[in-house]
Amino acid sequence: MAKLQFDDLPEDIKILRPTDLKSVCLVNKQLHTLAVRPLYRYIALDLGSANDARLSAFLSPSNIGLKHIRQIRLYLANVRDRCNQKQQASFATRMLLEFLPNDILEEFSWCPWESFDKDNLLLLYRRQRRMKWLEVMNLNKDVLPELKKNVKMQEGIFAYTRTLALYPENLKSLELCKFFVQKAAKRVEELIVHAHFDMHDRDHSPPRPVADVVDARELNDSATGPGILTRTMFAHLMPFEKCTPFAKLTSLRLHCLNLRHCAETWCKVVDFNRLQILRLYQCAGADSLFGQMSKATHLPRELKMLEFVHKDNDENEALIALDGFLCLVSGLRHMIIDLEHVKALPAAAGIVRHSKTLEMLNVHASDENNNPITSTSDDSEEHVWSVEDFEKICKACSRLEQLSCAWPQSSLIRAPTESWKSFESAVVTNLKGVVTLHMSTFPSNKPSTQLLPRAVYEQLLQGLATRLFSIAATGGAKSDVGSAASTTNTNEDNEDEQPTAADAEAISSSSATTETKPNKLRLLAFGISDKIYEREESKNQILYLRSSCKTALGEEKPYAAPITWNMRQFVEPRSEVLEFVLQRESRVPCKDSPGTGSGLGMGGHAWGEDDE
Repeated sequence: MAKLQFDDLPEDIKILRPTDLKSVCLVNKQLHTLAVRPLYRYIALDLGSANDARLSAFLSPSNIGLKHIRQIRLYLANVRDRCNQKQQASFATRMLLEFLPNDILEEFSWCPWESFDKDNLLLLYRRQRRMKWLEVMNLNKDVLPELKKNVKMQEGIFAYTRTLALYPENLKSLELCKFFVQKAAKRVEELIVHAHFDMHDRDHSPPRPVADVVDARELNDSATGPGILTRTMFAHLMPFEKCTPFAKLTSLRLHCLNLRHCAETWCKVVDFNRLQILRLYQCAGADSLFGQMSKATHLPRELKMLEFVHKDNDENEALIALDGFLCLVSGLRHMIIDLEHVKALPAAAGIVRHSKTLEMLNVHASDENNNPITSTSDDSEEHVWSVEDFEKICKACSRLEQLSCAWPQSSLIRAPTESWKSFESAVVTNLKGVVTLHMSTFPSNKPSTQLLPRAVYEQLLQGLATRLFSIAATGGAKSDVGSAASTTNTNEDNEDEQPTAADAEAISSSSATTETKPNKLRLLAFGISDKIYEREESKNQILYLRSSCKTALGEEKPYAAPITWNMRQFVEPRSEVLEFVLQRESRVPCKDSPGTGSGLGMGGHAWGEDDE
């Protein structure tokens, strides 16, 4: 058999960590050619700081990785002095667009809620004519007249469009959204609409011109007709009663819209029967949309992902409508639900309906007052499933790979509570394929009245994580065999005879099943990160990776190794459940050392110091 050469290696290298890809690039020319492609495919840059000087080396013509860039996301750097930062970032953006090879980008995204430079946008459209992601944001100058005049540029912009992201902040940007929707309507497969008309009021920014101020009642749809938002963006489809929905739209994401009267607007523009992905974030009146989708004429037939972030009203109308919708639709693979101001979690029956296909489950719900410091009522804490409902979900949804929910209370300085053990048993015994387990709540150190130092708390929490990994490695097999053996013993007591062949076969098959299907639990997470948007590490979330260690006698045992939030995506890619922003706080119940600046305390003191 001939020896493998570097030229025989596949074009795609299955390496995720950027530092590892960089090391592979330094081996030789052949490996450099292979590894540089995934290393440069996705680029995220923080502009507007002293690090902008490094762009000259990055954009050097000798850098062969530039031609492999497909996605660029730009952020504003977090610096203390923000004077002239926008101008500096605009200059760096122009330099980036000037030196990039032509027609290589598929996505260019400007992430800050700041106006983008008009000249840079025109330069982007002239140089990159194969982009699949088009973004409409607020600009410092009106670009629409120039786009309408340049027919050749229009052909290049919209020829490859698949995703259209609209971020209207004023009437000018809304008119630009209208132009893009009209040109890309026949090709768009994913539509994102994030209305941000009230941003300046919330941020205490300078007042807008009178012409840009739009009343919320005029902006959103009403019982009398479509609002300014829908009748402007979808003007080419009016009247909506006779319009043809988007032909290829399969993904819809809506932010901060009022959907109370969506029956005559969104339900006419979008064919919900063909939707595969639906995301709703803080959309008032979302219960009306769920009610419409529960009808046979709008019920999605191929829905694979549902993400719903909402603050409900006193009657919990959205929760009721969601429960009804989940019991009608089928085939969901990813379910992400984050509810506030609700009295209970979504019903287990709606989740169990998708047991044959569900791979990711991320469900959280709480009352309105969820501040862990100022809250004094147990009703304000995050809702936890009952043991019966949780076991029902785990037994039915055996294909789950990622699970995120709140767990019952337990103490690190006492033996785990019975409800905690029941949750552990349900996961380990039934969810053999779960890889990432996220517990949004932290165990406490009750009945002690004083909070533990953070170092001590993390040490005890690591012991709890190691215990769970040990149960996953060995406890599942023991529990299965033990249950079969207990059944056999019961038969012996009742019938006073030896175990039957069926009982022996059950025990052997249970053992065989355990051997062929080991538990895949690899990543544990406690708490909720508050730094996901910033792509930084949070002190309010602690993660552990399943590893192994050897005792003094040489025996190998499971070990919970601490890992950072940024690192885990390269070590275990099946952890996307940790990338969703939850609308609540879950702070570590400990006290930090003085000067750590974790923000756990109030008034300059660590949280809990008053107990001493």
